[in-house]
Amino acid sequence: MSLIPPLLGGGLFLAGLALAADHRGAARWVVEVLLNPAHADPRLLRRYARWGIEHPQMRFHRSALRQRQLVRIWGGFMSALGLVVLTVSTVSLVPG
Repeated sequence: MSLIPPLLGGGLFLAGLALAADHRGAARWVVEVLLNPAHADPRLLRRYARWGIEHPQMRFHRSALRQRQLVRIWGGFMSALGLVVLTVSTVSLVPG
């Protein structure tokens, strides 16, 4: 059996734990950089500007706190899934 599944499970667990605990602002960074529509594809933003309407999610700062809470919740789910993958892959590595 390969060592890749335990490493992936451990990485997923640590990434989820960092998001769930908001370690060094990880959840804030995900929300402000990855989920912010101002960082969307420039062609998409130009298309909305050409049509004369606002991007559907440009009221981003009103819901940023709620999105940060959702990112932290999903980080907890990621952490639990990573722990399960790590446990199952480690148990399958042990001969017995």
